[in-house]
Amino acid sequence: MGRRFGSMMDAWSKGRPRWFEPEFYPVKERLIQGSEAESAFLVDVGGGTGHDVEGLRQAFGTALPGILVLQDRPEVLEYAQVSNDVEKRAHDFLTEQPVKGARAYYLHSIIQDWSDDVNTKILKAIVPAMKKGYSKVLINDFVVPNQGAAWPQTALDWELMASLGARHRTVAEHEKLYEGAGLKINRIWSHPHSLDSLIELELA
Repeated sequence: MGRRFGSMMDAWSKGRPRWFEPEFYPVKERLIQGSEAESAFLVDVGGGTGHDVEGLRQAFGTALPGILVLQDRPEVLEYAQVSNDVEKRAHDFLTEQPVKGARAYYLHSIIQDWSDDVNTKILKAIVPAMKKGYSKVLINDFVVPNQGAAWPQTALDWELMASLGARHRTVAEHEKLYEGAGLKINRIWSHPHSLDSLIELELA
């Protein structure tokens, strides 16, 4: 199951704008600048086979200070396709985040797959590991408008509700969820050719 999901995420990303591209989210200005080399740079929480963290590494190479960490269940990490520069660490994201003081904790298509109650637990497991004024949580997910959503977004929303009892969220729903976990939105980035958005959070 985990291997199939990882393959699906790989396929979904192909040919689409990636969150770390300069036209999408300014990684250099928002993350690299002011980063501390002695701490983890980015932790890919529930990152599957590593398509996102490996893509980030390939895009920026030695410009990234600190280490990159890929977290998921052990049976998923067996199939991870990442370089030796990415540390693979088994982790259940419902338990306390063991990597402390990272520059960024990144979650791709995690929030959309779970209820508000479960998402609050996931986020509250990260919050104690964060360094105030330094650490960020990056949510790569859909942000749907109140009206006029694109049909692929609404179609996928129905699929989430039917298969997982989950859903996509509006800006207001995202804000309410994160506030309940002790976080606040700094800004939301989007790309004209992507359904995804990149939500940057920090400690409230």
